[in-house]
Amino acid sequence: MNKCSGEDLMTLKILGIIAILWVLQGVLTYFQVRNLQNKIRELKKKGRVGLGSSKGRFSPGSIVLIAVDDDGKIVEAYRMSGMTVFARFREFDEIKGLYLQEVSYYLSSEKSGSLKKALENALEMLKEKN
Repeated sequence: MNKCSGEDLMTLKILGIIAILWVLQGVLTYFQVRNLQNKIRELKKKGRVGLGSSKGRFSPGSIVLIAVDDDGKIVEAYRMSGMTVFARFREFDEIKGLYLQEVSYYLSSEKSGSLKKALENALEMLKEKN
């Protein structure tokens, strides 16, 4: 009979914990992506949708969703920032009600690089669809 040493058991426990955390991250990522898809579907009912994202390697990333009407007015806007799968969309009230041309004024005052980049990407996507 081959007995495991205390070190071997500890290594197996650590590997087991890592595996469980990895699976948990995958499950939570799945729900976060589903949340994004639902939000996009909801916004498409209100107008054209622009999506922008900016990844931070060691800083929080951001995703911005914007719905605009036929006149280019932002009717709905959401943002998500964070480094974990626990981040959720929040209303982006600062730009809601603005016209696309007016958002550049907001951009000039925005301090967060990742949020600014995500917003620029969403606006670019909307310009391409125009």
